[in-house]
Amino acid sequence: MLVLFHDYTSPGSAVAVARVTRLIADGLRARIEGTEVLGVEATLPVTLDLLAELDAVAAQARAEGVVLRRPDAVPPTAPAHLVEDLAGDIARADAWRARCYRAFWTDGEDIADPGVLRRLAADVGLPVDEVSRRVGDRMALLEIRQRFAGHRRDGVGGVPTIAYDRTLVPGLLDEADLRALAALDPSSG
Repeated sequence: MLVLFHDYTSPGSAVAVARVTRLIADGLRARIEGTEVLGVEATLPVTLDLLAELDAVAAQARAEGVVLRRPDAVPPTAPAHLVEDLAGDIARADAWRARCYRAFWTDGEDIADPGVLRRLAADVGLPVDEVSRRVGDRMALLEIRQRFAGHRRDGVGGVPTIAYDRTLVPGLLDEADLRALAALDPSSG
């Protein structure tokens, strides 16, 4: 199965998630998994690398209907990924990801702020009390960061990244390439 690794503060991830979400809805065998590339708890300034990525994917973002404005800062994303896990447990992950990406890239919201996360969760029908509990749980944050460290040990050094049959490939494949990759039978090789 094709697995797309994404992070909310990656412009390329915003594009890749929009593509893969649409293709999953069309029957593509795939899943989307969050990861926090930097793994720090601090909000950081926008880097030149992020700005370059933003410029590089601008046309693809427009083609996917994804609005990417220049962010003011880059917040830690582990809390948003904790909510993504909850959303996945109740079949609302697609709605959560779309809302969280829009909040960060279009609306300029701080997706590390617990109050913002509660409001966004309410927007997509997630249980706000459970969201509050999860994003305030230091052990849950430690566990998810350990999972993300495992992704990095497995070679996911940046996002978007696709894992398929123990192979990592860049995550910004076009629709035809995504469909072809997902259609491959890894047991036949």
